[in-house]
Amino acid sequence: MILSDQTATIRASVNEVEFDLVLAVVLVVLVIFVFLRSMPATLIASLSAPLSIVGTLAGMYLFGFSLDNLSLMSLTIATGFIVDDAIVMLENIARYVEKGETPL
Repeated sequence: MILSDQTATIRASVNEVEFDLVLAVVLVVLVIFVFLRSMPATLIASLSAPLSIVGTLAGMYLFGFSLDNLSLMSLTIATGFIVDDAIVMLENIARYVEKGETPL
């Protein structure tokens, strides 16, 4: 009986983390589209977050790490960092482009 309760708790944790990750990506894409009004910037952000998550999971698989609650929490926090850095970088690029400089 205890094992089935633990399994249900783990499944609920995984489902909650999946929901949080999808919600974070959707919110980032919406924020970038609303504030920057740039389709290329929105496309870049909508591709970079899921690709970084897939890359992380692939690396975890290759190195033999398991997907436990600590790994899920770390993945959620790392996604937050990626999202924050992407928004700050895109805002800075947009600011320089508005001043007349090239994006590079």
